Amino acid sequence: MYARMTVAHVQPEHFDEALAAVQEGFFPAAQAQPGYSGFLVLTNRTMNQLVGISLWESEADMERSGGDTGYFQQRMDDFAGFVTEPPTITTHEVAVREP
Repeated sequence: MYARMTVAHVQPEHFDEALAAVQEGFFPAAQAQPGYSGFLVLTNRTMNQLVGISLWESEADMERSGGDTGYFQQRMDDFAGFVTEPPTITTHEVAVREP
């Protein structure tokens, strides 16, 4: 299993809008992708930070979903108006997962 982690610092006045954009845009689009296995969003309002973690059955599924034509880049383009700087995006192999 693989994970893509996106750390975004959002404009404080748009925090709730940014969170809604993730829930209404990223979730449904990710769920429609082959190999999708789950999604988490962590929030820290003190730091104006959203952390999104999407889980994928295989590295190939994760890469396909994140390519230039994948859902992820399209949603990130829509999300750009909420952030104060470009988000940090990293990929990881999941070593341990508890339901």
